[in-house]
Amino acid sequence: MTPVRTLTHRAATLAAVLALAAAPAVAQPAEKAPPAAKPAAKAKAAAKPAKGKQGLKLPELEQFTLDNGLQVAFMHVDAAPVVSVQVWYHVGSKDEPRNRRGSAHMFEHMMFKGTQHVPPEEHARDINKVGGYVNAGTMEDATFYYETLPADYLDFAVQLEAERMRNLLFRDDMIKTEREVVKEEIRQQENNPIAKGFLRFLEIAFTKHPYSWTAGGTIADLDATTADDLEKFYDTYYQPNNALLVVVGNVTLDQVKATADKHFGAIAKAAAPPRPADAAPEPAQTEQRREVVEAGQIGLTLIGYHIPEAKAVDVYALQLASQILGDGESSRLKQRIKAVDKKTKRPLGLEAGSQVMIKEDPGLMVLLGVYLDPAAADPIEAAILDEVAKLAAKGPSADELRKAKNQMQSGFVFGLDSADGIAQQIGQSWILTGDAGQFLRDLDEIEKVTTDDIKRVAKTYLAPTQATIVVIPPKGAPAAPASK
Repeated sequence: MTPVRTLTHRAATLAAVLALAAAPAVAQPAEKAPPAAKPAAKAKAAAKPAKGKQGLKLPELEQFTLDNGLQVAFMHVDAAPVVSVQVWYHVGSKDEPRNRRGSAHMFEHMMFKGTQHVPPEEHARDINKVGGYVNAGTMEDATFYYETLPADYLDFAVQLEAERMRNLLFRDDMIKTEREVVKEEIRQQENNPIAKGFLRFLEIAFTKHPYSWTAGGTIADLDATTADDLEKFYDTYYQPNNALLVVVGNVTLDQVKATADKHFGAIAKAAAPPRPADAAPEPAQTEQRREVVEAGQIGLTLIGYHIPEAKAVDVYALQLASQILGDGESSRLKQRIKAVDKKTKRPLGLEAGSQVMIKEDPGLMVLLGVYLDPAAADPIEAAILDEVAKLAAKGPSADELRKAKNQMQSGFVFGLDSADGIAQQIGQSWILTGDAGQFLRDLDEIEKVTTDDIKRVAKTYLAPTQATIVVIPPKGAPAAPASK
């Protein structure tokens, strides 16, 4: 579990849905390695050590910005002789042209396939040779690359990231190969009715905003994407003034400043990149939307509600509401749907849960129920809506709220148990809120949430008229017409 405002990354919501539905795993956007930094300019102290009511204490987060606009965040952690180097680019699938979906995902693969001075695959091999590892992820809001390695190799890792920030080679054979790799990942989703149903759910929930598609991409758009298209995307978004270099580990601030300036200082600042999503805000939903889609291996009912962007203070109360409704065996939905009925001697369904899609722009809360009996579809839908209505009417008990807070706070702290875990929280915080240090204040913000706050956000955002409902019936169920 990641920190408060940053609960989703690398299509985590889809992964959670698939896990709860006990469906075959769907390949998530490819994983690989990290990005770079720039001229060491004015250094400024950022967030102080976090130590609010919850007693969390972390070293000071230092931030500075290079003359070319590259932002750098550093935290000294000496628990082990390692360092995590990550580069977060403020570009994800929501920045893609609507007819070139999958472009952001392509770079997650291509950034390992050779630059002017580093042969294909050598970036990862070189990190592995010194005892480190690399990875990467693509999301709707960002693409990030990282390596964790012995601290003595900080300069080496930063050099590699600077090299591929602007020196990527666009070879036709490489693009063709990586396009096929990404397309195969998409085919795995297309062969899974649960995954297809979730993607359709997003299309129904987001009628205008590019969150209507995930970072995976589409085969038709990838086939239409040319090397020129990709190079234009790269030149627009893979720039120092659109990136954050994060360094966490057993190194010093002076070392970070020196290596950032040494390897990124010569990269010129680019024009501010366009933000297509700004021109496509999602209109307010005023009536319920409902659709029955292709049958899956098992039945799955998805109910989603629009929620504010990550910066909004109501996000804390909404995440606690999600905890109370569907996270953990004692949550309301799990208790309701998995309880054995006295008359039938059977539970209503197999599983239930919730997931909050916290995004840079307004996202979704997703509630779900899993079942085998086609006759359970309507009762499960009614049960989920009923539990939401009860929470809005009376709010949680004191014990429920305290437990939800404890779960979120402990999950948050556990996410900070390694250098790369801390670095990911810094990067996600920057992407989602514009403040790399915001995550340090999340614990205290969680603690401030009251029962009345939970009732208020449930009434405001989880109203029946604002629900998007997608039903994936189990195979063998009679076809049902879509409604509303």
